[in-house]
Amino acid sequence: MVWAGKDTHAYKMGEDVVVWTDKVGPYNNPQETYEYSTLGLCELEGDDIAVEQGELSIGETLEGHAFFSSPRLDIHFGQNKPQTPLCNMRLKDEQAKALATMINDNYWYQLYIDDLPIWAFVGEHSKFAVDVSRFSMMYRDNNKSLQMPSGSAPPVPKQLKGKPLPRIYTHRHFTLFYNNDQIIEVDMEPSSPWPIYAGAPLNFSYTVLWFPTNKEFKDRTNRYLDPKFFEHKVHWFSIVNSFMLCLFLCAVVAIILMKTLKQDFTRYSASEAEELENLDGVGDESGWKQVNGDVFRKPDHLAIFTVVYASGCHLACTVFIVLIFAICNSYYASRGATAGSFVIAYLCTVIVGGYEGGRIFRMFGGQQWKRTSSGNDWLTLLSDFLLIDWRTMVYQCLFMPGVVFMSFVVINTTAIFYRATMTVPFKTIFIIIVLFLAVCVPLHTVGTLLGRRAAAERSFPCRVHHLKRPIPTKHWAFTPVMTMVAGIVPFGCLFIEMYFILSAVWSHNKIYYVYGFMFAILVLLCLVIICVSITCTYILLNAEDYRWQWQSYISCAATALYVFLYTIHYFYNSTQMSGFLQTVYYFGTSFNFCIGLALFCGSLGFIGASKFVFLIYSNIKAE
Repeated sequence: MVWAGKDTHAYKMGEDVVVWTDKVGPYNNPQETYEYSTLGLCELEGDDIAVEQGELSIGETLEGHAFFSSPRLDIHFGQNKPQTPLCNMRLKDEQAKALATMINDNYWYQLYIDDLPIWAFVGEHSKFAVDVSRFSMMYRDNNKSLQMPSGSAPPVPKQLKGKPLPRIYTHRHFTLFYNNDQIIEVDMEPSSPWPIYAGAPLNFSYTVLWFPTNKEFKDRTNRYLDPKFFEHKVHWFSIVNSFMLCLFLCAVVAIILMKTLKQDFTRYSASEAEELENLDGVGDESGWKQVNGDVFRKPDHLAIFTVVYASGCHLACTVFIVLIFAICNSYYASRGATAGSFVIAYLCTVIVGGYEGGRIFRMFGGQQWKRTSSGNDWLTLLSDFLLIDWRTMVYQCLFMPGVVFMSFVVINTTAIFYRATMTVPFKTIFIIIVLFLAVCVPLHTVGTLLGRRAAAERSFPCRVHHLKRPIPTKHWAFTPVMTMVAGIVPFGCLFIEMYFILSAVWSHNKIYYVYGFMFAILVLLCLVIICVSITCTYILLNAEDYRWQWQSYISCAATALYVFLYTIHYFYNSTQMSGFLQTVYYFGTSFNFCIGLALFCGSLGFIGASKFVFLIYSNIKAE
């Protein structure tokens, strides 16, 4: 079935305007949502069958949308409608208990008209007891004007007399604004609350009013934005705070590079004659130059390091692409656009992870791979393809999807048990798996080949000695303290922005749209991470500890630990979430986010440290 205006957003006067029911759930638990039909109201029952919208995009499915038309809401473009009966029903005992529970839990529901959302509460709490005389008068008035079912009003149960009852809204007042042939704004105000109890007669009705407006179609989603919140001076302060932190760290790195390293180079470049004149200095030489024969030694657990590094590079590329497109295309105006674009960008940038993983693995000698021929013809590429260390490549390709899939199984199983709309159907899972096999695997293989071929043409500035140099004993707290301090510095750049992001994700009335802020913070975060990584690497090498690869990675990845602790603080102090389903979804999603952030920060930290190490050891003459 096709409706006019559904795709074009253009209507003729008098054409049908479809009202789509979406989901319903407790207000305090934004992701605990169920299909609208779980309300059990008569609106979707009878001869008029609700029609499902059809195929949802991957993004809409991941966001938990479930669209069904509401055929009894008969709305026509540009035509007002007076108070009109929608449907009638009497509440059974089970229905009354279910509705009372929903209203007590502040259940809200979501409708869509021409892709514009509407939110409303199912009912309201009553602080006053049921007035029997008032109730009977209301029943007679409604029965006369709205054609209630014939018969006298059923008495209020004795056990409920003198007690407040939850009430359900039975009337909806739609107000729509249009400009020429397009809908610009939609509003709905629920009213006429009716007490909930077994046997209660419910008569649902609606009215429709249309008004012309001069607002442009391209601006119609602006009313859902909250500039007072997202463009608050605190948000601007976060940019300034991050910039000042970045400036300070850049100054620290500049001092290291320009002053300390200059002195080191001068000392290490002293002529042999000067050293003989000052024999007391001989044997006391220490510092980063002493580990030149070990600094490019293969890190421990190279395969694992390659996997986490490649995954972080892949995620970093994905995030930047999604952010750039979000700035250009206003993703907030389209349902599921952000989630869908992230999936597509992740699939298309997998070649980056393959390239970086293959390059690092080959560069540190992880694969004893001798090419049988030279050249760039197809035969050479085929030979290289057959010589790939398949296990490491498979680990790289499956690591991040595997981590997400494990937490997804827990979240999705819980959602299935609760019959929530956040359940991802098997069909969508199958499509994602097919896309992964058809796109990710080939691109990752190509990236791995290119990365390993590129690494084969590059050498280290210093030769790696056959014997490992002993590492001087350090205080037991040296490494842990440096890691924790290094992790908290980038968090200082990030934590204010995290509040705005969490507020948008875990609330109903906040839509994140200031992608420019996020992009600026992300760029500053990258600079801070690189500066922190360089500083930590210099300190470590000065202590004559050449295991800088893992340390540079872990020190920056520790930022994710502070972010996860902040999400715990936010859950208990800034939200009123409750229930097993919402808790599992919140912490499962937060866990995935922090794992991704750790990979992102760690990989960026290693890149900065690697460039720094290559730079300083390229400028000395190793003895």
